[in-house]
Amino acid sequence: MARPSGISVLLLALAAGGCDNSQAPCTQGCPDISGVYSLEDSVPVGNCPFSPYLLAPSVELQQSSERRKVVLHVIDPTTQVEVPLSGDVYMASTSDMIGSFRIDTRTTRLANRTSEQTVTLDVLATGVVSLRDGHRVLSATLSTTDALSNQACTTTLTVTGQSQ
Repeated sequence: MARPSGISVLLLALAAGGCDNSQAPCTQGCPDISGVYSLEDSVPVGNCPFSPYLLAPSVELQQSSERRKVVLHVIDPTTQVEVPLSGDVYMASTSDMIGSFRIDTRTTRLANRTSEQTVTLDVLATGVVSLRDGHRVLSATLSTTDALSNQACTTTLTVTGQSQ
């Protein structure tokens, strides 16, 4: 397994910072974190027998009309089809932050393109949207874990991106 670089650890901490378990999902007056973000940095960590979910070079965060829920599309590497993942929006926890999100779901799909074996995966996406130099900046992680294996293999993709 690859060791995370210092920047990966920093980005993981930043992305998870707005979505810790002590903070409840937003229920009213939720922040607008929606937008299209061009990914500037993408740092994968981990090597597992399954192909992890991927993000496109530009990702769109969509929000429900009341802004309490967020949808992020990931790419299933076995089919190259976008899969929508839904989660909760959180209020800002610092002054430079607009808001954050957390998506925690379980899915079953093929392990990889060349296999007929299915795998059950826990997918966790967390992210923070902040304002920097007049632009929205997304810092996020996408972790894919084999939910049923004794090995509990995890891959993590850490990304930063700026609004278009």
